[in-house]
Amino acid sequence: MEVPTKKETIIITGSNGFIGNAITKNLCQKFNVIGFDREFPKTSEAAANYAVDIASAESISKALSKVMEKFGNKIASVIHLAAYYSFAEQESPEYDKITVKGTEKLLQLLKAYEVEQFIFSSTMLVYKPVELGQRINESSPVEPSWAYPKSKVEAEKILKREHGSIPLVNLRIAGVYDDRCHSIPISNQIMRIYERHFSGRLYPGDDSKGQSFLHLDDLLDAIDKLIEKRKIIPPEVDILLGEPKAISYAELQNQVSMLIHGRHWNSMKIPLWFAKTGSWLQHHTPLIRKPFIMPWMIDFTNDHYELDVTQAKNLLGWIPKHELRATIPSMIEVLKKNPLQFYSENKLKEPSEIARLLGRMPGDILGFEVPSEIYHSQLNTLNLMNILWGAWLILDSFTRPISPAMMTSSFISGFLVMILSTLALLFLWQWPRWLSAIVGFWILFAPLAFWTTSAADYSNANVIGFLVILCGAYRPGKQYYSVPTVLDRPRDWDYNPSSWRQRIPIVTLAFFGFFIARYMAAFQLGHIDSVWDPFFGGQTETILLSDVSKAFPISDAGLGAFSYLLDAASGLIGDRHRWRTMPWMVILFGLMIIPPGVTSIALVILQPVAVNAWCALCLLTAVIMLLMVSPALDEVVACVQFLRASHKEGKPFWRTFLHGEVITHEEISAVPSQVPFGEVGQYIPNKIVPSISMALIGSIILSTSLMFLPALLNIEKPASNLLYFSAALILTFSIIALSEIARPLRFLNIVLGFILAIGVWWPAGIETEASWIVTLISLSITALNLPKGKFRHHFGSYDHLARWSPVKKALQ
Repeated sequence: MEVPTKKETIIITGSNGFIGNAITKNLCQKFNVIGFDREFPKTSEAAANYAVDIASAESISKALSKVMEKFGNKIASVIHLAAYYSFAEQESPEYDKITVKGTEKLLQLLKAYEVEQFIFSSTMLVYKPVELGQRINESSPVEPSWAYPKSKVEAEKILKREHGSIPLVNLRIAGVYDDRCHSIPISNQIMRIYERHFSGRLYPGDDSKGQSFLHLDDLLDAIDKLIEKRKIIPPEVDILLGEPKAISYAELQNQVSMLIHGRHWNSMKIPLWFAKTGSWLQHHTPLIRKPFIMPWMIDFTNDHYELDVTQAKNLLGWIPKHELRATIPSMIEVLKKNPLQFYSENKLKEPSEIARLLGRMPGDILGFEVPSEIYHSQLNTLNLMNILWGAWLILDSFTRPISPAMMTSSFISGFLVMILSTLALLFLWQWPRWLSAIVGFWILFAPLAFWTTSAADYSNANVIGFLVILCGAYRPGKQYYSVPTVLDRPRDWDYNPSSWRQRIPIVTLAFFGFFIARYMAAFQLGHIDSVWDPFFGGQTETILLSDVSKAFPISDAGLGAFSYLLDAASGLIGDRHRWRTMPWMVILFGLMIIPPGVTSIALVILQPVAVNAWCALCLLTAVIMLLMVSPALDEVVACVQFLRASHKEGKPFWRTFLHGEVITHEEISAVPSQVPFGEVGQYIPNKIVPSISMALIGSIILSTSLMFLPALLNIEKPASNLLYFSAALILTFSIIALSEIARPLRFLNIVLGFILAIGVWWPAGIETEASWIVTLISLSITALNLPKGKFRHHFGSYDHLARWSPVKKALQ
């Protein structure tokens, strides 16, 4: 039989793994390296690779037959790395099936070949842990504590009993790492510190204890020496490999924290039962990222593994050249350079919610330093503040008379806010923050639901409820210092609809509306005896005590105040890119402003129609609500455009809607240094120059005059009702259409003007002269709403609709 090369043959099981791949690359120049693994590798430098199920004797036999046919019957060394290994479970039948029985099947089939060496990859964890100051050597007691080392011990027993004439090296290895980490325990600890997990500060064991590790290069060196000296080392030998000096848990944490955050990482000792309970809750709570630490692992936090590697030195002339302490800086450098790549290489789960937003945008790309540190600090502050608000809600109840219902509500609400905010603080969970915001809604609403007679209860609930919502739902903004301004706005827009210049006026109007509605609610709840009205005197009280108001199960003015506070909170939540980073919040913001703004028409209509009275404060709140609609519309339009574009690109709609997207490195790189705005117009960064349509101003004045005509011209029902209804609608659409993006709403005024001009002649209660006046005003409104007016801004794909004009179409 012809052998293709004179190189000796080495078989590596588990060749696709981290260690197997490294050994293959290291040995392939000197040997014919044969890789056995469950799947063919995508790339490999091995002489041959075979798909082998180590638990199947048939699969192993077929692969060995192919090796013999191609490379001959003689095998210099078999490096057996294949085994079952999982931190996700303490026990599994796979340990026996793969590690124990699989090893036995492999050994039995190898006896038909001339094998000069069998290297079994075991673990130092087979030994009983030692106390500080003691070291483990090959003769130390073997006492494995969980399934993985137990399976290795069982496999070792079989090998020692059955290896026969095949020389056996039982290699008990410490945890392996390299310059880019590739160690599950180390990488997870780095992640907890990098993301500033509070749970990473809690440790149930003695943090002065630790364990030895082994650099991959030192392992490769030991394998080289084992193969080189295979004919002179004993035919059956146990060898420990690892760094002689163990690194303690506290030292590891402090070194990582100093390199990442520039400060020590102080740990707090907690009881074992508390740590197990917390770990169990984390793994059994839905909608959160499951941590690496499993409850069963906590029993081993006091284990200490420090090695005596004298035997490896004497037999092989091997001593480790690397030390974990000296390698950690290289790992942190890799992390800082590209966090996402570090996470991916080390098979870490995607960063948690509060780290996710920044984790997708490494600092070296966007040009800001350690963004997650600032972000986490701000988020922790918000959680701490909510704990304070919850405590205030409870303790303040003892300082004044309070109804039993409000007392119960305050206690339960305050307790929930404190618990939820504590969970968010300790475990960096996002869902408790949202739940605390929902509790904040109830805190705001409770005084209305219980018709509290205490002004202090109402004021306290308004302040604390608003702060709880804000601290629970607010997400600190990201600093896009290096993002080009062209990416600061939606595609083909010339301004950013989510900028603070847009939102602050809305929030300001919302607070004005709140204070006015809050004042009227105080009257309805009995906190004050009268209401001031600059124009209509006692008519305001008539409306607030009318059957229409009493038809609501709660104070309708209080409901308005509640709505305004929610508007203010939703306007403050999110950064200036929220049209793409928080689509759900933008849509919610629009739903809380636009529909109530339109329905404010009903408030205006019901006053003279149903109550025969006017309320200046009610009219003012309705106008405030309408003024909030216009600047909110453009952000909603931009968000809808973004969602449509993402959906067309094949991205999952609901994932985009709930999580949004961040500015990517590719987008930044694609932006040229000079960005011509082309045919869309000149870009004015972060400046919104309003274009006031004088025609619409005229429409607002004329529609307002229509509302007062019944009183001036003695117009009676049902004609007066028609005027009130039509005038209120026209006024509403005119105010909203002042915004360029809402300009198409003026078409409704054209229709309403025609209808009113004709319809005013049919109902009773109006004189002919008055009908002519109404008709003239109505036709004037129709004419004023025909031109589209001037436009200073562009809105991407919505441009053609915003600028559409029936006059221009008719002329064409």
